[in-house]
Parts: sequence; C-alpha cells; structure tokens
Amino acid sequence: MPKFAQAEIATTTEDLSTYKTFLKKLSIGQVVTLPLDVGETSRKVMRALNAAASQSSMRLARLASPNDVVKFKVVPEQKRKVNISAEARRARVEKARATRAARAARKGGR
Repeated sequence: MPKFAQAEIATTTEDLSTYKTFLKKLSIGQVVTLPLDVGETSRKVMRALNAAASQSSMRLARLASPNDVVKFKVVPEQKRKVNISAEARRARVEKARATRAARAARKGGR
C-alpha cells in the first residue's frame, strides 16, 4: 500500500493564452489543419486546444489526420439535443435490451 500521507501533490498549469488567441480567430464550421512542431504529440496539442476552447466557450471536434498534423472542426458549443416522445424512448430501451440479451446469448453459446 502506498504511503499516502507522504505524497507530494503538485499542480501545474500550462499557459493557454496562445491557444486562446488562435481560437478567437476561428468561427463555427471552420476546419483547421494545424502542423505539429518537433517533439509535440497530437494528443498533447488537442488536450491544450480543448482546454483553451472550453475556457473560451467553444467546442472542437477532432478529425482524422496524418501523424504530423492535428485536424479539427469548430462546432457549436451546445451539443445537439434530441427530443423524442416517451413512446419512442420506450421503444429504444426495449430494442437495446433485446440486443444486449441476444449478444449475451450468443456469447454464452460459444
């Protein structure tokens, strides 16, 4: 068991001002292809971009791209909300239950 009482907890924050400045120039619907510097990973850059976007009340959707670039689209801040009737919702739930049961029966039958 680790010695939690002796743990050192550090909080580091990355300066996101350059990311925020870049994102302010963009508008919804734009697709951006951003080349990576040497040593940068697409994961690190997207995490920073998403953090900056969140602080700027924006949302980004990552798109497939080669290893040396990050590609994303600026999308509306609010995710799409689907309003369906109670009857349609019940039908979806029943279908999902039937699908799970069928998969479990197939998996158990192997």
